[in-house]
Amino acid sequence: MPTKAHFINVGQGNMTLLQLDNGKIFLYDCNVTNDNEDMVLGYIAEHIGWLTNIDVFICSHRDADHMRGIKKVHEWFPIKHIWDSGVIGTTPDSTEYRQYMELRRKIGFTEVKWKTRYDYGNTRLRILNSKNDDLADNANAQSIVVKVVHRDRVNDINHGSILLTGDTDAATWKHIHKHYDDSDLSCSLLLGSHHGSLTYFDDPNDDYYYTHHIRTKNPDMTILSVGDNAHGHPHEKALEYYEKHSKGSNKGNKVYRTDEQGHMCAELKDGGSWSLTKEN
Repeated sequence: MPTKAHFINVGQGNMTLLQLDNGKIFLYDCNVTNDNEDMVLGYIAEHIGWLTNIDVFICSHRDADHMRGIKKVHEWFPIKHIWDSGVIGTTPDSTEYRQYMELRRKIGFTEVKWKTRYDYGNTRLRILNSKNDDLADNANAQSIVVKVVHRDRVNDINHGSILLTGDTDAATWKHIHKHYDDSDLSCSLLLGSHHGSLTYFDDPNDDYYYTHHIRTKNPDMTILSVGDNAHGHPHEKALEYYEKHSKGSNKGNKVYRTDEQGHMCAELKDGGSWSLTKEN
């Protein structure tokens, strides 16, 4: 089976549904609102079926737009387990935070560690970043970063990958880069960080934009999960760098945005090919 990643159009937030080679279903982040509830839940049901279990919910970090509506998801697609970084979020008194923590206590969780990996048939999930005392003490910097790899486990050959980056920033990636080879960071498809924020390239400690990480990743295409917002996402300069350092699909496309393209489904296939299909 191919490894699939559904980049769901949830407005200003993130929600990526993963269908792994062995049939396991993971959800990376969640942003279900009163306005998009029917559309988002309907999309998930279309692809996995109503009341189908989600094996693991990965909360990249505890910001509202990455865990909003998780209680609604759980009602229709019962979540069996949660992966969490263990890092406290910025709004612990919010409804979204309380609902997430209540579910976390109810169903159980694992505080995943960076430099770990999990194999599910031909799909490998590599945790490249999580809670780390060497990083800035904020939830964004310590987002769980997952590299989703489709591979031939018998011959140990990688056939393609998707990098899910949470809201990580330039300083985080400088740290990550010290601990991994370039091949560990390269990817076929990149989910751009923080909805296209410039923080991915702009380290306040430097007087230049940091692009070494995106050049190392060297993705074929970049996906941005973004909606109407007051933060200026995606930033014009960030878009410039994503365009410049994404190689382009066989049709020349380099950057797709959920607010323009809608839902998208990526498939990593045996042999190394991949496809990205607009689902609207």
